[in-house]
Amino acid sequence: MLMKPFFAVAGILISLASAQTRWKAVETLHYDWAGPGKPATLILEIPSDYDAGGEFTRVRILTPGNPEFVLVDEDGLTNFRRYTCQFSELVVCKTRNLVFSERVFFYRLPSGQILVFLFGWGYASSPGSFHVVALDARGMPHEILSLKEFDLYDLVDLDGDGIPEFVGKKCLSQEWGDHLLTYDPYSVYRIPKESTVVASYSLELSKQYNLKNYYGWAGPDCREDVAVVLHPPGGGKPVIINSRDAERLSQEK
Repeated sequence: MLMKPFFAVAGILISLASAQTRWKAVETLHYDWAGPGKPATLILEIPSDYDAGGEFTRVRILTPGNPEFVLVDEDGLTNFRRYTCQFSELVVCKTRNLVFSERVFFYRLPSGQILVFLFGWGYASSPGSFHVVALDARGMPHEILSLKEFDLYDLVDLDGDGIPEFVGKKCLSQEWGDHLLTYDPYSVYRIPKESTVVASYSLELSKQYNLKNYYGWAGPDCREDVAVVLHPPGGGKPVIINSRDAERLSQEK
């Protein structure tokens, strides 16, 4: 069997067919990402024959003295201001962007380090992808978080270490029956102190956050066999129970 040839760019394997794709630039950004006089150039691109969701699928980052960094999301990356902020109050919709762009979000941590957020195109009842890129001490970009489905809701320091955590959902809630919701908990990811280390999911912080900000806790995974009963018979706060029991409760009202 013949194999397609590959070459590597910034640690990413790219097929020769992909390399031969005709790309067109959607937006080009310049920002002193690593400090004054140390510019980074971000080029957002899309294949000339692309006909799926999103406004671009590839991001090239050029920083002085480093190999070119390439991030590709074939499902499509989006204009978060136009498509996300129209329908939600996500943290990026309420926070000032460090660059004049609606497609890329630059966020400064309390330490002064700057992260770049990229948002994927959502399909049907699923949120889009979420990518975060950071610079290491040499000014080389590293992707520290890559989630296929994730809605970023908040950036908040939950463990008191001075570094905020990513808080979001991997699923969109679905409603059915008499005010019943699927169980779709928040997920919390710790931002690493070192830019070469990937962000990590925290079960402990996720549980704490859900107990305080959601309807309760039934584990880290989105589940359709578990339901949130928004209006239990007899009143009271919403409860999380088995879906079959939830339907039975709703029929007793």
